[in-house]
Amino acid sequence: MTFYVFHATPMKRARVHYHSCKHCRDGQGQENQDKNGSGATGWDGPFNSRNEAEDFMARHYRFEDVGCCKYCLES
Repeated sequence: MTFYVFHATPMKRARVHYHSCKHCRDGQGQENQDKNGSGATGWDGPFNSRNEAEDFMARHYRFEDVGCCKYCLES
């Protein structure tokens, strides 16, 4: 299983996604996503486990809004 971390610095948000999530698409993001000046956003990974991705996110993105994608990784 492979996971990615999405980060949106302007919104101070980060999320862990499963690689096949429609929002992730193996770290490429949504198809036809409007990226008009939203600032520094991107993907990190791949990670071999959800825990590895969550640990990376906790170390690198000290935002208040962090977690897992509600679409692909509901806990």
